[in-house]
Amino acid sequence: MIDVQNLLLYSRNGVKRLNIPALYINSPGITALVGHNGAGKSSLLKLVAGLDQPSSGSILYEGKNTFTNYEAIKSDIHLLSWGIELYKSLTANDHLNLIKKLSSVWNHDIEAELLKDLIVPLDKKIERMSRGEQVRLRLLLCLPRTPKIILLDEVTNDLDNDSRRAIFKNLDKYSFNTGAQVVVATNMIEDIERYATSIILLQMGEVILQDSLDTVKEKHKTSFEEIIRIYEKEGAKK
Repeated sequence: MIDVQNLLLYSRNGVKRLNIPALYINSPGITALVGHNGAGKSSLLKLVAGLDQPSSGSILYEGKNTFTNYEAIKSDIHLLSWGIELYKSLTANDHLNLIKKLSSVWNHDIEAELLKDLIVPLDKKIERMSRGEQVRLRLLLCLPRTPKIILLDEVTNDLDNDSRRAIFKNLDKYSFNTGAQVVVATNMIEDIERYATSIILLQMGEVILQDSLDTVKEKHKTSFEEIIRIYEKEGAKK
């Protein structure tokens, strides 16, 4: 479980980026992290992954500070982000062999299933791969290492339908089989409604909604797009 308490994050010029008094990430299945550009989604995911340190407050994973204990927990929390580069001159298979050698844990059964489902072009160099192929490769490099927390920072946006379907199908299956928590930063309404079980809505660095999708839909009985507008209007009034 991820436990966020009294979190504040300021930019270098003193602008408040995040202000989250409390947030718990402990929902089964896929949690959609939603918010306009600049709402703080990427900043929050980097903090959860232990790659950045908050200005104040804490982010704990199983009681351990994710930043100060990064080396101890990095095998459990994986961030998939365009900001984490692949080696453009290497092939997908080069990456697969490299990560397998570096990983202390590697599930060959999961690897075999992903190779069949994701159809990653193993002989193709990264610089020649489409965005969809690169995201499918990133998933192939992630799940066999059996992480307990998987964070996707808007890497599924703008992908073709087949790629998004394959990615979410395997994330959902992995979460169901292992109990891992998956948080996907996205504004793709179709994907949220089809695959997510819960939602975290950020607005100007603050959490204005965290709940299960079923609960939110039952409460408002309208389209999910309209539900987001309702909460954003309420958040703007505060």
